[in-house]
Amino acid sequence: MQECRRPLADRVEVSAPRLAAFVVQALTRFPESIRRRVLWAAFDRARDAFNRGDLEVVFALFAADVEYGPPPPLHGGGPLRGRGAVFDFWAGIFTRFDENTIENISLDEVSSGSFVRRARLCHRSSTSGESLDYVIVQATDLKGGRVVRQVNILDDPKAAEV
Repeated sequence: MQECRRPLADRVEVSAPRLAAFVVQALTRFPESIRRRVLWAAFDRARDAFNRGDLEVVFALFAADVEYGPPPPLHGGGPLRGRGAVFDFWAGIFTRFDENTIENISLDEVSSGSFVRRARLCHRSSTSGESLDYVIVQATDLKGGRVVRQVNILDDPKAAEV
């Protein structure tokens, strides 16, 4: 990925993650209306990075020892541990499917540093014809401005189309 094609905020997250984490941590002290706008903007940037296949940006603010529960249609095992394992997991998904998209549906701040998002994910392979379309509920916990835990569950297990 050419860094110049990334939005400025994405370039900062990748090149200066400590600074970005500090800014995220500082934002938790802002009024709720400002936090909500910034949070939506951050999840929209993550959506855009995911949709263009820029996993480095998507996982830039994941803690080194993050606990991650992948979406069930993609992973039947237990949680993954560590940013490298999460990155490798998604790199494998992006190899398996040549089209991967996410669409944000809703986003709620449960408490300071804890968020719940609903999102639709679609994965398509033009070579194998394999296709997945599902909605997740994703719980994310931050500490020190970094994602320390993220768990994805199916919003409606009957809704996953294979």
